[in-house]
Amino acid sequence: MKKQILTALSIFLVAPAISATSVDVGYKAYTSDTKDDNGGAYDQPFVKLTHFNKADWGTLLAYIKLENPGEINDAQNDKDGKLTVKSLIIVDKQISDSKYNYWMQNFLVSNRTVMEDNLYLGVTTNRKYGGLFLNAGVGVNYSAASLAPTGAHFDGISGYAAVINARYPFSAMGLKHSLSVNYEGQFDRDEEHMSTLGYASYGHQIITTLKTSMTESFYTKLHMTHFDSWGATPNDGIEYGVAVGFSF
Repeated sequence: MKKQILTALSIFLVAPAISATSVDVGYKAYTSDTKDDNGGAYDQPFVKLTHFNKADWGTLLAYIKLENPGEINDAQNDKDGKLTVKSLIIVDKQISDSKYNYWMQNFLVSNRTVMEDNLYLGVTTNRKYGGLFLNAGVGVNYSAASLAPTGAHFDGISGYAAVINARYPFSAMGLKHSLSVNYEGQFDRDEEHMSTLGYASYGHQIITTLKTSMTESFYTKLHMTHFDSWGATPNDGIEYGVAVGFSF
């Protein structure tokens, strides 16, 4: 068994052709309608550490994000704000020399009130049309969730997931920019998963981000996210924010 584990891990230890690490410091907010409809949504700062590897075998993307570090901001109605920790790992393992990949994605969000972990296993494909890069896939969704105030919890298969990631680099006003749109949807969620977190059968997040490189290492980001029965916005909503970052 130990030998099998080492063999599997060795696939991902190939020296990467591209490797980058970055740190973002930013602030996110919600529209007033979103706050009215979702008591858990409130404005807060965040810090995010991201690492990306591209190698012969495929790609690895991982980040950890601290929202409301130090619990600086209060929640709605002057309630105490909470530190929320989010982590994401995405592995696309190329299938032979094709444009398809074995896909594993795991996203975890946790604070004192709620925990949710979504593990996707499936297949993705990479396509390029001129300067436009597309990555899309579909897979099964294994979820675990718990909500402290009610004691409700869930652990099991919860439908399936689909992703579409698009990125388009361009230049304007003497600067390099990158516009990305990332869609992530969950379909046919389990009834117990829905009741635990107040979700509907279908939910999604669509993140639109404009990244502007000020130098080779320093950049800014503007983002807007539309939620449909997702995370802190089970009743839908819009988040927007700004960040500055440094890559090394």
